[in-house]
Amino acid sequence: MTKLIEAALTPVIETAVPALGEETIRHMEIFRFDRGSAERFIPWSDHSRNCGLFKVSCNDAAGYVEYALPGTREFSDLVRWASVFSRLRGMPVTEAIRYARKQQQWGSARMQLAVSALADLEINLHRHITRERLGRLPLERSFLMDCSEAYYHF
Repeated sequence: MTKLIEAALTPVIETAVPALGEETIRHMEIFRFDRGSAERFIPWSDHSRNCGLFKVSCNDAAGYVEYALPGTREFSDLVRWASVFSRLRGMPVTEAIRYARKQQQWGSARMQLAVSALADLEINLHRHITRERLGRLPLERSFLMDCSEAYYHF
């Protein structure tokens, strides 16, 4: 009888608690910092670059990566440039990493940005970390919004 109950409950337990790394991407945010904030928090930034932070989240963790992109026309429209990342939404973290590594058509900047943020998310999931800072940069959402001249949530 106990074996029957265990057998019946196994699929429920397996679907109720996703395996580590199988948490799905719930949402992403990209912040483009204003010039003063970029200079203050990203020491390697300069006036010819668009600097900011990319955040990828699942239920219990988030992954972060700073970026400094050329100030050219290609990178000026944040929503258009970052929209390719929306394909990651709903994917398990490990699958999203594999997928992003294969996206040569995104260009190296987007591909590396996605892979870095997803790798950070995977580490934070494994270690059960909730970060408050990335280097000198506070990660509180309201603070990030105050420092940003552009924002995209997807």
